Amino acid sequence: MARKRWYRKKAEKTLGRKLGPDEIVHHKDHNPENDDPGNLEVLTKEEHRILHFRGKNALYRQRRKKNEAKIPLDKG
Repeated sequence: MARKRWYRKKAEKTLGRKLGPDEIVHHKDHNPENDDPGNLEVLTKEEHRILHFRGKNALYRQRRKKNEAKIPLDKG
């Protein structure tokens, strides 16, 4: 649990705001040890479920349909 809070806090600091209760921090390379900002992105719980169970193409199709962009943590 402490580790989970660590990358949530890191994401909040990078974004300059608190994460909502429905937002999670996803490790793009699926390695929870890699907390590099370029490897992290904020997703809703629904988006995270879609990503893991249907694949990233399904997630991006849903975002296009909703006209929403992902929230990457790297500002570069």
